Amino acid sequence: MAECVVSEANKNIIDSSNQSSDVQSCQDIKTEKVMEPLLLEDFQRSRFPTTLKNIMKSFEKQGIQPSKCDFLVGCLYTLMLEYGFIPQEKESFYNDCGFNYSRIKDLVSFPAWKKSDENSYSLSFILPPHHIYTCKVICIKMGDDLIVNAIVKNIEDVHHTIMLDILSYFTDGAHQKACMDKMQNLRSLSTSFKNQVAFPVKHAILRTNGLRHPCLEDLPLEIIFYIFKYIHGTDIIKFTAISKQFHSMRLEVKLWENLILRDFKCTVKKTLSYEELMKEYGYIYRSQLRNRRHGSWKKRMVL
Repeated sequence: MAECVVSEANKNIIDSSNQSSDVQSCQDIKTEKVMEPLLLEDFQRSRFPTTLKNIMKSFEKQGIQPSKCDFLVGCLYTLMLEYGFIPQEKESFYNDCGFNYSRIKDLVSFPAWKKSDENSYSLSFILPPHHIYTCKVICIKMGDDLIVNAIVKNIEDVHHTIMLDILSYFTDGAHQKACMDKMQNLRSLSTSFKNQVAFPVKHAILRTNGLRHPCLEDLPLEIIFYIFKYIHGTDIIKFTAISKQFHSMRLEVKLWENLILRDFKCTVKKTLSYEELMKEYGYIYRSQLRNRRHGSWKKRMVL
């Protein structure tokens, strides 16, 4: 009987050992399968994207201890690479603007920006294979802000600007030197810069060459007006403020007549301009909001 008890105990110990080894092996498999962060926006303090490490290495090779502004410009350079641009100095090496991670890792280490003086930087890009359209990105430090201007040679009216608060991307406040593990908000930086600079520039170059880029602006107008059927008028006002093309759509008198009829069940004079109709829409909308608040307030008083 005692032997049976001992053997049963040994069996439990062996099973427990096997289970713990299985758990460990599963953890090892999970660890092996964790994907390397590819983009800057995937930054985590525990796992740095290789591109971020390469930015710091490029400064180290030049014997530079980068300031926060230097490092932020390096991040903007990387974001342009992620969007398919390459430094102008490398234009003869690449023929497509698709996403290529190995190319990004290689080019991040290439010192493609020139520091004109202590507070300004100059970067030049091309979008292969469209080599005649050079995108010039000028970064100017003003206090704790970085003003970024992008213009495209040989395309008129392509000028995009964004202002970045340098300290908002670091956790150690006003300390001047950049430290990689003190960075933060890189997803916000990536989204803002790509939406306001990289994407509009790429879109302009592709459209100039008769190529489509997957975005709302390339949809036929009748489809966009169809989408408007499901959007509130106040959101349409915001929507039509994001580009010149969309802004021209708000000039349609019929659009505002239909919105007022749809949202408020009201008809308006046919002689009103689009500006007067927009004001009328806003006036009715605010009036209804006030009435709702007043009605709910009276209801609370009765209760």
